[in-house]
Amino acid sequence: MVLLVLSVLLLCVAMAFALRGAAPNGSPIIFTGFDGIGVLLGFTAFVTAAAAHGTSFGLWLLAALVLHEAGHVLAYRMLGHAPTRFRLVPLLSRLPISDRPLKSEGEAFFVALMGAGFSLAPMALAFVLSSMLAATEPALATQLQTFAVTIGALNFVNLLPFPLLDGGRCARIAARNFWPALAPAMTAFMAAAFLAAAWRTQSPVLLMLAGLGLYGLLPRRKTERPEGLAPMGPSGALTALAAYVFTLAAHFSAGWLLLEYYLQK
Repeated sequence: MVLLVLSVLLLCVAMAFALRGAAPNGSPIIFTGFDGIGVLLGFTAFVTAAAAHGTSFGLWLLAALVLHEAGHVLAYRMLGHAPTRFRLVPLLSRLPISDRPLKSEGEAFFVALMGAGFSLAPMALAFVLSSMLAATEPALATQLQTFAVTIGALNFVNLLPFPLLDGGRCARIAARNFWPALAPAMTAFMAAAFLAAAWRTQSPVLLMLAGLGLYGLLPRRKTERPEGLAPMGPSGALTALAAYVFTLAAHFSAGWLLLEYYLQK
């Protein structure tokens, strides 16, 4: 237990050290989407999540979404972009986080992965605090565990190698530097795995994830490097994929309790 606590503290300190240059420091963070539609969509997401898994899960899901978007914003700021936008509903926003374009595939990969990467430290800290408080404050420990599991499940899904998700963007960026067919192969494998799990468990959630993956396999107009970014090269791509797999595995391990709940439904 002591080793685990020290490891989590080291992770949190390392994250804080890495983010030391991302503070606003006179360059504002602009908040967008906090209007009627954005608030309505946030409330809808809360109600849907609460109906599926309880009120606390709905609240923690909103918190996990905020942490995830904060990771993307902080990634831009670490790359020197200012000002930046924090978007309440990123998928529906027409405004980018930064008006300045990214320069390389390495930067694009970093931004895409940072939403889940930034969430690792809060997730690990919540798990450790939950274990430490289990005997003395069981109610609080349960809430912290729910928070950690929610972070893990949300970011695991977001890192799936499907085109509409951050994981799909990471897979495409890395794959086209040494084996372009890898990205659709990853998508096909994960979609097939979710489809098989959905068939076995009759879970609508897993079926929806499988459908999202199958949608990503539909033919599209191909371009060699659509973003016009400087390539990272095969060695950089392998390093990036290693970081992606580690982050995906970490969130999968944490979110398995929630995913197991849906597998049993």
